[in-house]
This record gives sequence, C-alpha cells and structure tokens, in this order.
Amino acid sequence: MAERLAALGIKAPAKAGETPQQRAEREKKEREEKLRQAEEEDARREEERQRRLNDESTAPPAPIQGSGKKPAPPPPASRKNKADVAQHDVEQADAEAKRAENEMAEKALREQQEAQEAETKRLEYV
Repeated sequence: MAERLAALGIKAPAKAGETPQQRAEREKKEREEKLRQAEEEDARREEERQRRLNDESTAPPAPIQGSGKKPAPPPPASRKNKADVAQHDVEQADAEAKRAENEMAEKALREQQEAQEAETKRLEYV
C-alpha cells in the first residue's frame, strides 16, 4: 500500500514504531534516491540526444580557410531598362483607367435599366 501511495506522490502515514528523527532520515534518503534517479535519467536522455544529433548530422564539413581570401560576392541582379519599367507603369495605369471607365459605364446602364423597369411596372399597375 505504501508503494502505491508513493507512486502517486502521496506520503504514506507515519509508521507506528518510527521516531520523528528516523522519519526525517528516511525521508531524506528517499529524496536523495529520487534526485539520483532523476539525474541518471537526465544523463541518459542527454546521451541519447547527443547520439541522435551525431547520427543526424549530415552537414558537409566546414570549408578550410586557406589564404584568408573572402569568397567573391554574387554578381549583381540584372535590372530592366528604366524605360521598360516606366512603359510598363504607364500601360498598367492606362488599363486601370479603362477598367474604371467601363465600371462607371456599366453602373450607369444598370441604373437606366432599373429606372426603365420601375417605370414599366408603374405603368402596368395603373
């Protein structure tokens, strides 16, 4: 029973023939044993972690610095001709203006149609 209680983290009731000093010593030994087991578990987990890291380490070895030269920087990105970029911006602005114009024209047509339909309904019911 005491083992089950200990497994659940509940202290077992004091033994009848145990003095407070004996109880303190027993509890101290139990704490030391728990601490020792925890440290062993930590060490085992750390060894396992290190072993996995070493097994999974597939990174190529670091290059050896020979003459101390820095590697050449990558070539600069090619840039479009500025006139091409400006032309593209103008074309995009024109397309947006045409789209806005078409939307306004469609809206006006819809409003006209709705007004005509409303007028037709009004005349039909009179």
